[in-house]
Amino acid sequence: MSMMKLVRRVQLTGGSTFIVSIPKEWAASVGITKGSLVTLTLEHDGTIRVIPSVKKPQAITSAEVVVAKNASHGAVLREVMSKYLVGYKTIHLKFSHDDPELRRKLKEVAVRKLIGAEVLHESSHEMTIQVLVNVEDLPISNIILKMKDTNKSTLYDTIDALRKGASSSLSTEEIFARDDIVDKLYLYGLRQLNTALKGYIGLDEIGLSRPEEVLSYGMVLKNLERIGDHAASIATQAMKITSEFPGFEEMVSYGERVSEMFEESVKTFLERNKKLANDLLDGKVEELKEIEKRLSTVYTMSDALLLTTLRMIIGSYRRIADYSSDILEATIDLHDI
Repeated sequence: MSMMKLVRRVQLTGGSTFIVSIPKEWAASVGITKGSLVTLTLEHDGTIRVIPSVKKPQAITSAEVVVAKNASHGAVLREVMSKYLVGYKTIHLKFSHDDPELRRKLKEVAVRKLIGAEVLHESSHEMTIQVLVNVEDLPISNIILKMKDTNKSTLYDTIDALRKGASSSLSTEEIFARDDIVDKLYLYGLRQLNTALKGYIGLDEIGLSRPEEVLSYGMVLKNLERIGDHAASIATQAMKITSEFPGFEEMVSYGERVSEMFEESVKTFLERNKKLANDLLDGKVEELKEIEKRLSTVYTMSDALLLTTLRMIIGSYRRIADYSSDILEATIDLHDI
């Protein structure tokens, strides 16, 4: 049935009951008959949603991607990611020519970036990727918590690496593995939000109550993914530093305070604490700006490599503070929805 606005006159029956008829075509399309139950959701803007209890929209479970000979690897990978985000359970690729390198990249993306994705079939001319998890298996708040905890581990291990210098046990492989986890959770979270918006699963199945919440949660997921990138960048740069440097304690303190603000911002969002969000934006943000300003006057040493490394670390910490501020602002927006 095409999108349209239908006008119905409200009837009064029995002296106290208001009745509105529903479109016959819509009722037939969702399986409503005499005696069927429907759910009425009273929205905050005064509207009412009518939800049939007998039938949900059926998700299209399978997608096909035809890979042309001149298609770039990047375009094919983006197409597969797009199908995953939309909510397809099976992605079937057909290759017009044999490209072992593309198949290798596709398998790597499935393993590193897509939760629950497995390559079930592969040949020189086709590949089948199956998503074996259901989007409702992990509530969106749990996804955010897991992203927060992974980023937190990287941030605090980085501070430890700054303190220990060359004796730190932090490894590049570990950093990249954690960043992959954050990316996976981010994409999985977007997949959840997309399928819920399309009505394939209920918002309540992923821990939300209103469609308006989806935008705020999507923004927070993106900010957490970006924080993960900067946490990985800081850790990578920190491993290059093998000894103390001017302003060492101030840098460590700056890192600790940024990490604390990041943690508090996520906690505030999940608790929907508007007052605390405003308090943090009014207090902590300015405090961090002052520390950064002091640090910028310290780093004028002649060692160009160390100077570049420290400035990159400060820049990434600044971005993490900015993204944490965005999460706090999303908390305020969510509270007012």
